[in-house]
Amino acid sequence: MKNELHRKRFHITWRGLHRWLGLVMAMLMLVFCVSGLILNHRDLVSGCDVSRKLLPSSYRIKDYNNGVVRGTVKLGGDTVLLFGNAGIWLSDTSLADARDFNAGFPKGMDGRNVRNVVRTRTGELYAAAQAGLMRHDGERWRPVGLPGNTERVTDVALLPDSAGVLALTRSDVYVKSANDTVFRNVGLKAPAEAKNEVTLFKTVWNLHSGQLFGLPGVLIVDALAIVLIFLSITGIVIFILPYSIRRSAVAKVKRQAGWLKWNFRWHNSVGRWTIGLTLLIAVTGACLRPPLMVPLALNRSRAIPGTTLDHDNFWHDRLRAIRWDGMSGRWLLSTSEGFYTVDEGFHAAPESSGAKVTPPVSPMGVTVFEEMEPGKWLIGSFSGMYVWDMRSGRIHDWFTGQEYRKKKMGPPISDHLVAGFTRDVSGFTRDVSGGNNIVVFDHYKGAVGLPEMPEELSRQPMSLWNVALEAHSGRLYDSLLGPVSVLFIFLAGASCVLVLVSGWKMARRMKKKRDFV
Repeated sequence: MKNELHRKRFHITWRGLHRWLGLVMAMLMLVFCVSGLILNHRDLVSGCDVSRKLLPSSYRIKDYNNGVVRGTVKLGGDTVLLFGNAGIWLSDTSLADARDFNAGFPKGMDGRNVRNVVRTRTGELYAAAQAGLMRHDGERWRPVGLPGNTERVTDVALLPDSAGVLALTRSDVYVKSANDTVFRNVGLKAPAEAKNEVTLFKTVWNLHSGQLFGLPGVLIVDALAIVLIFLSITGIVIFILPYSIRRSAVAKVKRQAGWLKWNFRWHNSVGRWTIGLTLLIAVTGACLRPPLMVPLALNRSRAIPGTTLDHDNFWHDRLRAIRWDGMSGRWLLSTSEGFYTVDEGFHAAPESSGAKVTPPVSPMGVTVFEEMEPGKWLIGSFSGMYVWDMRSGRIHDWFTGQEYRKKKMGPPISDHLVAGFTRDVSGFTRDVSGGNNIVVFDHYKGAVGLPEMPEELSRQPMSLWNVALEAHSGRLYDSLLGPVSVLFIFLAGASCVLVLVSGWKMARRMKKKRDFV
């Protein structure tokens, strides 16, 4: 009697959990796995775009939102270049019109994701884009080679004489003076306090994608994604076929029963043999969003020897943006480790900025990095925007004017998701200006008060890779989930773990039953 009761309890809990929760997770897992495969192979899909009409309304371009404008460069007179996620566009200071200025960029919006554009004293234009460092030859953009570089370019800046150019990748600094014909790697030195440590979040992130172990690791994770797709599809078939069999004619029952048996056998076999690795993918995925990401981001450990994080270059994957600080006569460097300064020729190792408190910067990096006047910097990101007076060390919130005080812990984003700014447009209302003729572009709100956007710019699609990122991170469903959206990935990961464990328990019990018989 006791054993019978135990069997019924098992049937109600594990089987019911695996059956009904598994059906929901199978459909979600198809989205996670397909988007994960796309994220792992960006180069293969860089030319593919998705119309924003197929996406939730929050992804439509309106009032210069969604990062369509990060900044501007004035070319002379009233002519300006707009640059951002939609590439580079030629306009005027009234923004009454915008003409495509992307000739020479590769096909697809992904390659046109432009981080910064600079104009040298001699009139040369350079752009830091997802496609790499680009130079305009007067007719079209041409790629510029950086010796030994295999990473994307994160920033471009002018040398102090405004004639030479500096290009920044995720790991290295490249410089070309006015007399040089090619860029050279300056070999940025490690700071005195350097430790071969990374955040636990970064380790888990690279483990989840497989990049922790290079190409072999990526291929293994790709294989696991295909396994999970197989388990999801066969699971859905196993759920649906019994209902179809009951309603089918006798002639079809035998064929459908054979198909059901095949799916059941391989669903169990593949699931049982891959349970360890699929659990690892589910657990690490759940860790990449709140609440688990917070303690992981706050704790560090030594880079695992032999992995891609164990690198000779301390700055590997740490560099984000750079500007020349005329007051101090040094470069100001924004990194994932904070702000550093370094001498003009990069002869000495970079030093920590020396400030007790620095402006908060979102993990996504700075979006505004501009000198307002000597020694006073405007620092913007998804954590807000701040005026940093490096002479006094005081920091003020640009929106409220209140002095910033460092917080022990808090969300990595603020109410103002600053995507860019400009001082080169005119004719705007006071709602978008904070003084000094500055217009700030919010990621979601854009810049309300500017003239209506040119229609061609508002019709620009979104890259398939970015759509996959939004789907994989759960942000694509924010409008449906509301306040629960921040926990969506964690809950989905936990649910996936429950489905995998319940399936393993069921398969194990059935194997014991067969062995007993």
